[in-house]
Amino acid sequence: MIPRWDSIKEIIENSNVILEVLDARMPELSREKEIEKRVLENKFNEKKLIFILNKVDLVSEWQLNKNFKKLKKEGECFIFSSKNKIGTKRLRNYLLALGKDQEYLRIGIVGYPNTGKSSIINSLVLKKKVQVSASAGTTHGPQWVNGPGNLSIIDSPGVIPLDEHDEVRLALIAAKNVEKIKNLEIVAIEIIKLFEGNQKLKEFYKIEKEVDNSEELFNEIGIKKGFMKKGGIVDEGRVAIQIIRDWQKGDLKL
Repeated sequence: MIPRWDSIKEIIENSNVILEVLDARMPELSREKEIEKRVLENKFNEKKLIFILNKVDLVSEWQLNKNFKKLKKEGECFIFSSKNKIGTKRLRNYLLALGKDQEYLRIGIVGYPNTGKSSIINSLVLKKKVQVSASAGTTHGPQWVNGPGNLSIIDSPGVIPLDEHDEVRLALIAAKNVEKIKNLEIVAIEIIKLFEGNQKLKEFYKIEKEVDNSEELFNEIGIKKGFMKKGGIVDEGRVAIQIIRDWQKGDLKL
C-alpha cells in the first residue's frame, strides 16, 4: 500500500479532533508516532488527540487495564468494541460535549489498516455508513460522514509509513493480510511467543503434550491439525497460515 501522507495531512488540518484507532492487544505496535507528532505540533489550532483502544473483546481484562492506564498517562483514551457495543455511548457523548460551543466538531479517524476505523464511525453515527471488512485496506479515500448533533467525521485509508516496513509488526496488528506475508513462519512463531507463560494457545489448539519452546509448539500444532507432507514432515507453510489467520480474525485471543 502506498503511504497517503497528503490525505493524512489534509485530515489533520481540517479536523478539530483526531481519533487514533489502536489494536487493544498491542497498542504500542499499532501507534503511528508520525501522525501523533503532526497533531501535537499543530498547537495553534488546538488539535486534540484521542487514543481509541479498539477490539477490546480480543484481550483479557487484566491486559486491557494495563494498556489503558499506560496510554491514559499520555492523553485521553477510550476503550471500544463495536462487536460487543462497548464504549460507543461514552465516546459519542464525550465528543458531543467537546463540541457543544462549536458549529461543527470535525473528527478525523486515523490508524493502520484493519484496526477498525470504519466500525467506529458506523457505531458513532448509529447506522452503517462506510464499508467494513476483515481485510486490510478496505477504505480507499477520505470520506465525510455526518454524525449526531454537530459531529462531522472523516474516515481515511490506513497509513503504512514510508520508513516502517516491519512485516512482523504489520502482520501482528493485521495491517498486512496473510496472503501478502513473505516470512510466514517467522510471523507465526512471534504470535506463539505472545502466549508464553500461559495455556491459552495450547488449549485453543488442544495440545496436551509438554513442549520446551515455540518451535516445538509450532510443530505440535501442525501434527494436531494434520498438516503433514509425505514422510511425516510438518507442512510449515500451512501451519503458519493457520496460526496467522486465527490471530488476525480474533479467534486466537490473548
